Amino acid sequence: MKAKEREEGMEERKWGQITSAEEMDAFLDKKIRENRVHNFSFQLTDKEGKAQKGCRVQVIHQDHDFTFGVCPNGHISMTNKLACGEGKEAESYWERIGGLFNAATLWWGWRVLEPQRGKHTFLEEVDGFGPMERMVSRAEELGLKLTAHAILYPRQDVSPQWLSSCTKQDAIKALEDHIRITAERYGNRISCWHPVNEAYEQIQQVGGLCVEEGLVYRLLGDLLPNAVLVDNGGYTIDPDFYEKGIKSAEKFGARVDALGIRGYFELYNANALAFYQSIWEHFSNLKDRYQRAVRFTEIGASSAPRKGSYSPWDVDKTTAKQLGIADFSEYRDNQSITEETQAQFLVRMYKLAFAHPDVQECTYWDLCDSYTWNHVEGGLLRGDLSPKPAYWKLKELLHEQWHTQTEIQSDETGTCRFEGFDGTYKVKIGENVYPLHFSKEDAQHTLCL
Repeated sequence: MKAKEREEGMEERKWGQITSAEEMDAFLDKKIRENRVHNFSFQLTDKEGKAQKGCRVQVIHQDHDFTFGVCPNGHISMTNKLACGEGKEAESYWERIGGLFNAATLWWGWRVLEPQRGKHTFLEEVDGFGPMERMVSRAEELGLKLTAHAILYPRQDVSPQWLSSCTKQDAIKALEDHIRITAERYGNRISCWHPVNEAYEQIQQVGGLCVEEGLVYRLLGDLLPNAVLVDNGGYTIDPDFYEKGIKSAEKFGARVDALGIRGYFELYNANALAFYQSIWEHFSNLKDRYQRAVRFTEIGASSAPRKGSYSPWDVDKTTAKQLGIADFSEYRDNQSITEETQAQFLVRMYKLAFAHPDVQECTYWDLCDSYTWNHVEGGLLRGDLSPKPAYWKLKELLHEQWHTQTEIQSDETGTCRFEGFDGTYKVKIGENVYPLHFSKEDAQHTLCL
């Protein structure tokens, strides 16, 4: 059955009525067309406003409004040789990034930016970190949208060691300087920020620094009023995480614009319908509860089994029951985790995120096997930087299936109409090229030739 025929068969289908992976794929494809594809038009005129009929026009989709991101420098354990380095490996690494993604989340932790007090890594390498400007410039050259992760990561091992010798007052002053210097230098280049990452405790204690997370939101928000501020770090199964951050921000008169979810899957069943349904419902529940956009800011999936592999369903008994998991030892032993299952699972997860109307982003973490948070084979690239099947499958999805390219002719009123994905377009008329943006809210334009 062809994809469009499967979509039509999903017209009134709900999650509870889906009985196969093929039906789920068709359901998600239909939701993608409903939520990401719209009818657009633009009228061609001359300088006097006269309609230009009969013009042959080529419309080519350049980029999605949706954020399909990647973190180029993984975690703090990753060296600079790929993200900030030079040479053949770094060039190959960034070529792979540009060939798939439209955004980059930069690992922007305080220890990385200022490993020694007063010595920043913006333009030079310090203690193995930087120069960060080289990474930012590479991302900009590829036209990637930029996110900074994270101004404060309240954990001792990823914070500057010199904080331990600061008094509380001195540490807060250092934090204020850190935020100001970073915002002044990159505020016009980085549009999205994770002010605090994984803030699980009420008061954050890092060395001599003791501060509520809402202060960071306020300090950054005051300096960057147009930036998107994301409360990042809630796991895919944790709806309560964001309550604390939002209330703390409100206490300091600050704002939280979006909710950032992280999900690393060492164990999964790529065909488990109940799992995908639980994630879909989680997206919906977050939007309903907090009235904020949802961003899947960190996603990863393993391509090989690992002894003692972690699964979020170890701790979430409700979802485990929905998935039919009673014995986790048995579940681990029976799961086939390969490069092929990784590709199948990630295609469905990306479809799920892109299909949901409240989700704005899906960002892959740990692009390369050499640098993964839990020492798993969770990259889209192997250690030698060769792409796995998941890389090619996602590239086909993002750049071929979710792509608009058409040729049309303006009608009697000089109008060209087409159906396409929300995003930026290149309109070619003869030898001339015009950039236009189309979305549900920005669906009509006038183009003066």
